[in-house]
Amino acid sequence: MRAWRVIAALVALLSLAATAHVTHAFLQPVSGPERVAAQVRWLNRAIAEGAPARMQTLFPEGAFFTHVLTGLAAASVGDRASVDAELQASGSAAIKDGFGTIDVLEGGTFYRGWRLLLWAEQVRLSGTGRAELAGEAAQVGAALTASPIGVPPSYPDGHWPCDAVVAMAAVVRAGEVSGAPVDAATLAGWRTSLDALRDPGTGLLAHRVRADGSIAEGARGSSQAIVQSFWPDLDPDGAAQQWQLFTRTFVVRRFGLVGVREYPIGNASVGDVDSGPLIAGVSASASAVGLAAARRNGDAALAATLDREAEYLGLPLEWSGERRFAFGLVPVGDAFVAWARGVPLRTATGPTPPTPDALWWAHAVLLSLPGLLAGWWLTRSLNRNRSRNRAARGQVSPWAGES
Repeated sequence: MRAWRVIAALVALLSLAATAHVTHAFLQPVSGPERVAAQVRWLNRAIAEGAPARMQTLFPEGAFFTHVLTGLAAASVGDRASVDAELQASGSAAIKDGFGTIDVLEGGTFYRGWRLLLWAEQVRLSGTGRAELAGEAAQVGAALTASPIGVPPSYPDGHWPCDAVVAMAAVVRAGEVSGAPVDAATLAGWRTSLDALRDPGTGLLAHRVRADGSIAEGARGSSQAIVQSFWPDLDPDGAAQQWQLFTRTFVVRRFGLVGVREYPIGNASVGDVDSGPLIAGVSASASAVGLAAARRNGDAALAATLDREAEYLGLPLEWSGERRFAFGLVPVGDAFVAWARGVPLRTATGPTPPTPDALWWAHAVLLSLPGLLAGWWLTRSLNRNRSRNRAARGQVSPWAGES
């Protein structure tokens, strides 16, 4: 019986801690620069200890994303030294060669686009290297506009519209930093070429297309979350309509929490290397990037919900000025969240589309139930034991009942 009481006490304590955790996660303010900086400090150490190589074993862009997203997160808090280090690391031959040989754009659209984003941040922080940045942006921009479908390959045999969106957004940002802005007519013409790549079922850009522009896979949440994170750079006037389509198609509430589906509502396809494992159709990676998309589109309510869910589900640990999720097991996941939190919250130009709220209080109630039951059983057991002890003392005492 004593062992069961110990177990009941542990259950009560764990339940109390879990209830306190979810309550704190959802009632605290949304993450600010100080939290991003703490995440970057831990990521810097994880990278020095070999995290990119480990993340590369999880998916083909693991090492590159670990470097670039850490650098972009660092740029958002003005950490120039980290930006310099990650830009240099992302340019290594070992990483670049992994994308294969692509004649129209060496390294491919994915590699050149994301790296150009980080390069633009380095020049913004340092104030030097504008001419070199402008030259790189011109090369990437020329490949994008010269492509018959607006999407040069990211791999020798693969065309992903979301990679082209990132690359063109990088060209636009580089143009702003270097003082060589993109011609508005050129940008509008490129956007028009992408209209042929839209999924007819959703009105959103397809996930993957063939070299002739035919659609290989329709719109998916993992790529659409990236598209929506950068579309306001490319089409400020049309971004609100695209954001509405995205939220209506992919943002759902499951088990009381809000997330981004990998496939449109009603499509029960399984996950793959792009999405990661799916839970009730929801992708953790798409949801993390969805935080960046919500911030970039001025959807403060959805951004706050996704930020607080990251605190709840990620089990953050902060120690000695460093912050990590899930005991630091998946650093690239930390890099995605740190980058997303560093994306500036855009001022919405109108009402944002309605999205579901997290029913976090229901999680708090459910997490408290085991503790309440264990506490009730423990209290009852202890009271019953005291009653037995009193009864036993009354039976063996020769003075019982004497005055």
